[in-house]
Amino acid sequence: MVNKVVVKINGVEYTLMGEDSEDYLFSIANFVDKKIKEILSSNPKHNTTSSAVLTALTVTDEMFKLKKEMEKLRQSTVVPTEKLREAEERYRALYEEFKRVVDENNSAKSKLEEVVLKEREYSEGINRLKADYEEKIKEYEALLKENAYLRERNEEVERELKETKEMLSSVKEQLLESQIELVRVKKDLKDFKELQSKKRSV
Repeated sequence: MVNKVVVKINGVEYTLMGEDSEDYLFSIANFVDKKIKEILSSNPKHNTTSSAVLTALTVTDEMFKLKKEMEKLRQSTVVPTEKLREAEERYRALYEEFKRVVDENNSAKSKLEEVVLKEREYSEGINRLKADYEEKIKEYEALLKENAYLRERNEEVERELKETKEMLSSVKEQLLESQIELVRVKKDLKDFKELQSKKRSV
């Protein structure tokens, strides 16, 4: 929408048209009117034309200075913007590194937990083997004691058997001697009976 306003600059009316607001157009006119009046008051010898030219030069000078200042400001913001971009890239890189370290840490933690679990299982297995070994040692020691007792008992039985054999051998000898003596006694008894019988017959 095009706005149209009538303004007065240095006592002369002008028609301004533009897409900007009416307030903006009036403010432009007031600014130019003020500049012309400042130039005329500073030097009354200036006429309307010269004061208008000087106003145009003054406004143009201020515009160029403002443009230059804006360029300086723009340049001054380039470095911070570049640094900000570098900082953001550095932040992203550091964040990615942080995530990588966290992932590696979690992975290492999981592996450590697996190692600890395996170590615990290994330790429990060792303890079981140790307990079994100690139990086998006890059984072996018990078998050694039993074997020693059986060996001792076997020696004792062998000794008793030997003594029994010797006693049986002695008994056999005594029995044989007794049998021989019995035979001799029987013979003597028979001879004695025969002798008595002969005496009776005489």
